[in-house]
Amino acid sequence: MKHERSWQLKSCNNKHNCSRELKIGIMHAKWLSKVFLNKIAENPKIKLTTLMRKAYTKWNVELTKSKASRIRQFALDELQGTYVEQYRRLYDYCHEILRTIPGSSVHLKVQRPPEFASERPMSGVDLRPRFERIYVMLDACRRSFMACRPMIGLDGCFLKTPCGGWLLTAMGWDPNDQILPIAYAVVEAETKDSWTWFLQHLCDDLGVDKIRTYTFMADQ
Repeated sequence: MKHERSWQLKSCNNKHNCSRELKIGIMHAKWLSKVFLNKIAENPKIKLTTLMRKAYTKWNVELTKSKASRIRQFALDELQGTYVEQYRRLYDYCHEILRTIPGSSVHLKVQRPPEFASERPMSGVDLRPRFERIYVMLDACRRSFMACRPMIGLDGCFLKTPCGGWLLTAMGWDPNDQILPIAYAVVEAETKDSWTWFLQHLCDDLGVDKIRTYTFMADQ
């Protein structure tokens, strides 16, 4: 409309002769991978037909199997890339805990490739360390546990992440009958070796003479 910053609808033609377009170029694989990112994060092995059906139901857009495959791969690269960047910062995370919470106990164990010890490693070999285990006991949790009952519960569960692994925990019961976390660890698998590693650090932090008189309960 003249002299006004507005539009006025004067006529409407509801009869269209154009055909429906089911392939829209603006909905490329990169954009669709961001839309389906949460769905693929919940189920990394989601079927291609599921993505195709969801796109058709939501936008009336037909996806080919190759495009659906690219969408899933772009989303997985985004998710796994995020995890890789976070694992690279674990060393800084450990030192930040020790700096901000004095008295805490943090142990980080990594794997080194065999070529790392070589004086002349082969070119093209990735010499960066790979995460294996981490153990954390915060000082506040340790001091709080000293006022709890002499009982420790142990349990573990697997982690639903692209990198996998297991979460091991040690818990206590405070005077209000509430669960108090004492220490936790993320390990590669629930094995005798990983549990021994976890419990050795737990004994070192709480004291062998003191923990010897405690009662342990596993798996409820």
